[in-house]
Amino acid sequence: AGRPSAGARGPRPLRATYGPIGASIEKKIAEELSPEVLVVNDDSEKHANHKGLHDGHAGVRSNESHFSVTVVSEQFAGMTPIKRHRLVNSILQKEFDDGLHALQLSTKTPAEWDKANKK
Repeated sequence: AGRPSAGARGPRPLRATYGPIGASIEKKIAEELSPEVLVVNDDSEKHANHKGLHDGHAGVRSNESHFSVTVVSEQFAGMTPIKRHRLVNSILQKEFDDGLHALQLSTKTPAEWDKANKK
């Protein structure tokens, strides 16, 4: 899982501890959305014993199957939450094709992030 550190607006990963799918998720979102905050967590271990997940029935071909991602980007301005999620899912289509099974997203604009993280 990415370890967050204090960034301009909040947590940012210091050093990734995931494999190629996680690295690709981080790289593609960073390149496409220029986020102010990007946290990628590999949650696959929490789902390792789910029946049918890694036996070929769920289409999972990797040990990296479940991720949670927080993205804060100005590019989300004016978009509904579903449009934001569709955008991120489209950016990561190859990862889904390569075995990404579940992606939990938190997508916010910088203003929404600041409001949610007021002290």
